[in-house]
Amino acid sequence: MLADLPSEIIYEIATHLLTASALASLSQTCRRLNQIVTAEDSRIFRALVKSRFPYIQTPSFWRDAAQALTARSRALDRHAVIARFVLPAEDAVKIGSHRATRRDNPTLGYRPAIDSYELWTGGKWADKREVVAWGAADELMIRIKESGASAGEKWLVFNDLDHISSYDDICGVHLLKPTHHSAREDGHEHLIFGRVRGDLVHLAVSPEEKTHEYRQKFVTHGQELVRTDLSNGNEPILAAHFDNGSIGLYHTVSEEAEVEPFGSLRLESADSGTRHGYSKFLSPSRIAVGTGGLMNSLSICTITPETVSVCREIGVESLDLEERAGMSWKATVSGIAPLTCQTAGGASGDVFLAAWGDRAIRVHDLRSPEPFVSTYRDETDNNPVYSLQPFGHDRFLVGAGGDSVLKIFDLRMQTTCKHLDSQHGLGLPPPTPSSRMSSMADGPRNRNPGSRKNFSLFLSYNPPVNGRGIHYQRRRHRTSNDRSYRGPIYTLSSPSPSSPTIYAGIIDGVLQLDFASADDLTGSCRKWYEDNLSLNLDWSRSAPLRTKILDLSGYERPDADDLTTTSRLRTQRPFESLEAAETESGWDQRWEPLDDGAWRRRAQDK
Repeated sequence: MLADLPSEIIYEIATHLLTASALASLSQTCRRLNQIVTAEDSRIFRALVKSRFPYIQTPSFWRDAAQALTARSRALDRHAVIARFVLPAEDAVKIGSHRATRRDNPTLGYRPAIDSYELWTGGKWADKREVVAWGAADELMIRIKESGASAGEKWLVFNDLDHISSYDDICGVHLLKPTHHSAREDGHEHLIFGRVRGDLVHLAVSPEEKTHEYRQKFVTHGQELVRTDLSNGNEPILAAHFDNGSIGLYHTVSEEAEVEPFGSLRLESADSGTRHGYSKFLSPSRIAVGTGGLMNSLSICTITPETVSVCREIGVESLDLEERAGMSWKATVSGIAPLTCQTAGGASGDVFLAAWGDRAIRVHDLRSPEPFVSTYRDETDNNPVYSLQPFGHDRFLVGAGGDSVLKIFDLRMQTTCKHLDSQHGLGLPPPTPSSRMSSMADGPRNRNPGSRKNFSLFLSYNPPVNGRGIHYQRRRHRTSNDRSYRGPIYTLSSPSPSSPTIYAGIIDGVLQLDFASADDLTGSCRKWYEDNLSLNLDWSRSAPLRTKILDLSGYERPDADDLTTTSRLRTQRPFESLEAAETESGWDQRWEPLDDGAWRRRAQDK
């Protein structure tokens, strides 16, 4: 019998199980197997986390980590998402003067720059602190949420300007984690944020004392800001992307009150008229820059304390473009994101995503002599890419520049691949049944993924006006026909590689997207999800705006080589109308298909 085998053999067998639910079932077989599974602080669950979710760092609560990560993986497989708007509380703490008068009359909404992080604060998985912040026009919004033993939520709204205009809009926000040397004091939240007119500062706010203090000013010499970026690490570097096409680099650990840039880059290329390129840190010592040029469309630069030098250039002519016409606009890079969690065997920043002007997202590996290793496309949608966000260990999300489309891609299912071993080089498991893991609550049901395709969501809700009268609510002239949002998804942020949450920034608002399956949240293990995910769901149809769950729609994306299948629209049902769990479809309970038919034509047919 299995229970009679030596514990080391049972351990080796258990490490090949595919799901956390399988381990839980094994532990319930008999007392001896339970002792083996739970021995050495759940050593077997640790092996599951390390083998199925490589490169995702978690605290050593292995049983809960296995539950949380497999539940999120299952939710992604089932396209299970819960959407809500993030709205400030009525009792939000106001820090600063909040007496500003507007000097212009903007008709366009603000574009939220978002950052977030989470960390563990206690001895359980549930003991976490999550902070999310974004620029709401001229105001800075901060939500601090504690879960577990110190559960609670606090809101801060900061603004100390006397007169405001669109030049005072915040275009970059970066939260400093407590590991940063300037943020190691209790009772303060530290941020670096920049305004369009060129102000770039390090701010410390005290939620308890309702005070603020400017710790540093980063000198911009009057140049207007386009965006900012902050590298990872305990001594991060700040990059300021200016309107004139230059990038200033700053040390954030400087003791100076006014910090001058220690280095700079120019984005403008000799064969391009662009001034507004894109740049992103790949690691603390490496930055990728989209120049818009043909020969050096994407330049990767190495940063040292003394110099900034180009170490690799990728030209648009080396890519897998189907047409040569219009090459200049295809040289544009509109988004870059490092695949830190997916990197295997190489230095940090070797592998990254880049969104190109031909609407394709490519994976670039600096360890390879090839210009790219794989390509991802959505042939159904023809909007440019505005934002990229890696999610978990094998997915990434794409925010489109129109139609409120948020696309979910699986890194294991690329459109084209230049090397058969590229997946192995990225440290990704193959798309076998082993990647379709269930949570502990799953049991034997809902394991058939069916024939579902890649998926895209419509975040087609306009942000509600909450009546607080704060300045970030721009004037919008809505009509009875203007009932859905059809604009871009400007920014995406996730608090940590293990978080089930994505924050999406649209015009005048921020949405919170939680990837969790309906049958997990309503099933026999719902108490675990309530305590450890801390979603604080209000399932009633009469829920207030701050907690109201939105019913989304989305479409299945046909395979890239399938030119005959039309995309099918699916819509979500409210929680209160859910029926018994499906056993065959592989979709979350909230999704229901519409009647068959061509509702959205393929890009080739347009």
